[in-house]
Amino acid sequence: MENALFANIKKLYDYKLYECVIPAAKLLKTVLKNDRYVATLEVEYQVQLYLVNSYYKERQHRAALRHFEEIIHQRRHMVRHKNACLVAIESSYPEFVDAELRRRAAECYREIGNHSMAVATLLQVPAKLRSPRINFMLARLQHHGSGYGYPNKSEALFGYKEVLRECPMALQVIEALLDLGVDGNEVNSLVMHAATVPGNFDWLSTWIKALAQMFDCKHLDAARTFQRLQDTTMLRCNEYLMMAMGRCLYYHGNYIQAEQLFASAISANPDNVEAIAMLAVVRSQEGVDGSMDMDRLYAQVTSEVKYSASHWFVHAQLMYDSGKFERGLSFVGQCLNLEPRHHEALILRGRLLISLERHKEAAEAFRTAQTVIPYRFEVYRGLFHSYLAQKRFKEAHTMCNWTLHIFKNSPRSLTMFGRTLFHSPDPKIRKTARKFAEKSLKIDPNYTPAVALMADICQVEGAPKASIKLLEDHVSLFPQANLFTHLGDILRIQKEPIKALEYYYKALGKDPKCERTLRGISLLSSSNYIDESPVLDESGAIKVNNQPSANGLAPPCGTSNGEWLGADGAENSREASSSPAARSGQEGDEDGAVWHDVDAEMITMNFDGH
Repeated sequence: MENALFANIKKLYDYKLYECVIPAAKLLKTVLKNDRYVATLEVEYQVQLYLVNSYYKERQHRAALRHFEEIIHQRRHMVRHKNACLVAIESSYPEFVDAELRRRAAECYREIGNHSMAVATLLQVPAKLRSPRINFMLARLQHHGSGYGYPNKSEALFGYKEVLRECPMALQVIEALLDLGVDGNEVNSLVMHAATVPGNFDWLSTWIKALAQMFDCKHLDAARTFQRLQDTTMLRCNEYLMMAMGRCLYYHGNYIQAEQLFASAISANPDNVEAIAMLAVVRSQEGVDGSMDMDRLYAQVTSEVKYSASHWFVHAQLMYDSGKFERGLSFVGQCLNLEPRHHEALILRGRLLISLERHKEAAEAFRTAQTVIPYRFEVYRGLFHSYLAQKRFKEAHTMCNWTLHIFKNSPRSLTMFGRTLFHSPDPKIRKTARKFAEKSLKIDPNYTPAVALMADICQVEGAPKASIKLLEDHVSLFPQANLFTHLGDILRIQKEPIKALEYYYKALGKDPKCERTLRGISLLSSSNYIDESPVLDESGAIKVNNQPSANGLAPPCGTSNGEWLGADGAENSREASSSPAARSGQEGDEDGAVWHDVDAEMITMNFDGH
């Protein structure tokens, strides 16, 4: 009976019927346990191997782990006694060799959340016997730190480099090395001197250069480098290339072009949930009129039976857009449980906490995100706004200054600081906002928040015609609801009601529920519409004064995502409740002087990075 049972277990395993192997192998184990003399040690060992690997294949990780240690102990005993059957078994089944058994045991430990044991198990494999798969898994575990045990970046670097020497096309490994701070030239050298470098490999050097620029916070340069691959190689319209370009443009703040690239990636692969998630983010930021298309994509994601981290993130983004912040926070938690380093989820968690006015927790969330994605502007902007909400003005000043140093040639950081200065109660500080807006527009003439800031500056300086001309030129290229409303507000103040009404109706065509637009139309119909212009009070809330505001403009529309003209400055209605300069001025001369100091320092900086 024993021999027949063993033969049938072997056949079940060879046909990969792992679910059927488990009960049959356990039956035979019981027989062998009750009579130790009916089978040899080799047969017992092989039955154990069939059972534990079947558990592994069926993803019964805890059950598999109960047997792995016993098997490794048995194998060590057979090696010590130079058992000839062991060589025959491992020749027939490569997955039964010691290194692979330990790798599978480590994978089981990782799946149940015991990452320190996973690392310890992999380290028991001698370095010379580690396959690229083992090196990659070990490097990932040692790289990720929080959520994956204690980080050991030097060991992670060693593991990644070993993988790259054998597999130069491992793009995730290249990205991980750059993320760890390895110089792009060194990574390129590793790739070009790999064991198996195919011909016509020049495009990969350009890819590495683009990734290095991205991690160095040069997002626009990275997008242009990826664009060269799009224009000059046969990789044109590749799904991953479009995603890479889209990410860089999104990181730079160019949401419209990023949205087009993510949409193209979805057209190439409708099941790309990551692309759907990124499209949801940029459409939320930009306010692109794509709600019907997004409804279809959300329905597609919802229909999935099994959710990945990206599926949970799409749900969280939908809740954020709908103003259901508590539910969104719950979905973000599900996403981060599956993938603790999910970049967009880390940022969205901070945004949701700001929306819930839990600003201290939001600052902690953004600080966590900073350890994972220090090259993302959204992290620093979130910290900046969180500190403002807590009236921690010195920290906000430090964060604003730090952001300018990290993103030296970024229109986003320049505009954010320029908007801060623009809201200062001190006329001397407010006057310096212009040079930041001008520098931003010099770098990117089409950057919408910088255009809006310059229009506001012109309005305050008594040049409304220049402000109107600037916005009209920009709105012809980027017809956004907020821009139309902005123009309508200025024209209303300039007592041009017909043109103002025209732009208000264009804004309603884009966003029929925009409160700011509806309020502007209401003010047009009143006899004293100029004197009742809405302004921001000290807490950042909307109020109606009998005196005109500094620029006579209303705050952002009360949309779900509240991103004012791209939301790359302190004007974001969720992430900033009032201007830092104005609020710091309320705290006394010492805090007010902080912004003088920052501005003085920035005047001496060479923004071209030379």
